[in-house]
Amino acid sequence: MFARDSLLKLSKICLLIGCASINSMAFSVADAGSDFGTSGLIKMPNARMADDSTLRATIAVDEIANVYNITFQALPKVQATFRYTIFNPKNIAESGDVLRDRSYEVKAELVAESSLVPQVAIGVRDILGTGAWEGEYVVASKAWRDFDITLGMGWGRLGSRAGFSNPLGKISSDFDNRPGQSGGSFGGESRGNSFFKGDAAVFGGMAYKVPNLPISFLAEYESDQYDREVRLGTSDDPSGLNLGLAWQPIPNLSFRMSWLRGDTLGLTFSSQVETKRVARRKYERTSIQDDVDPNT
Repeated sequence: MFARDSLLKLSKICLLIGCASINSMAFSVADAGSDFGTSGLIKMPNARMADDSTLRATIAVDEIANVYNITFQALPKVQATFRYTIFNPKNIAESGDVLRDRSYEVKAELVAESSLVPQVAIGVRDILGTGAWEGEYVVASKAWRDFDITLGMGWGRLGSRAGFSNPLGKISSDFDNRPGQSGGSFGGESRGNSFFKGDAAVFGGMAYKVPNLPISFLAEYESDQYDREVRLGTSDDPSGLNLGLAWQPIPNLSFRMSWLRGDTLGLTFSSQVETKRVARRKYERTSIQDDVDPNT
């Protein structure tokens, strides 16, 4: 009942945001929401930020988990996401996965993009909680013509596919080993003792905006190996390659269809509004029109 109520409430929020944003400026493919709400590709984050004060609602549905996100560009270089996840949404009887999880993510820009330097950001996924999505990352994105190219390094879940020894271990041996559990047995506590610890892995991808069309193609290599879901029986040997086709029918509304992990169809709906952008009241518009001399 709680999951269904949460879905209905977030769906209404998405519709309200979408209606409010119809007359707003369109967002670029680079700024579009990933399945985890933050600006990104499909599952993986990129280094991009939305416009300051942008509020985004994202619903991502696939066989492993349904993910509902509210993301706010709190500062020009800081993006925050509240996330609710329904794991095992098909209720596979053989799986013991019944988790319904709340989590938070923060991403901050470190370096602004220039003609030669990519934009660079750092982020922590599941900053408070049970750690079901726990991961940290440093990521760089660079625009080239109609392409936006991303390359990053992740830890935690984002360091599980083809992982290698943590390069931060050269600074301190404390980074070599990741705690088996953090965030508290029932969540609500900081995972600070696990940040950027343990093996690391590389992820990346690109987004291509078709010129003069509201369509974009996305491809990514995902560094999450889904060890938890494989162990619980809701996934089986997932591929690291994800492909997506995004369509933006009207400004600030986006739909994406994705082929995930080599065996799953995913659907994503995202809508956003710039909360600083306030439409003029009717009397203000009338006043402006009255001030215009028709003979000029």
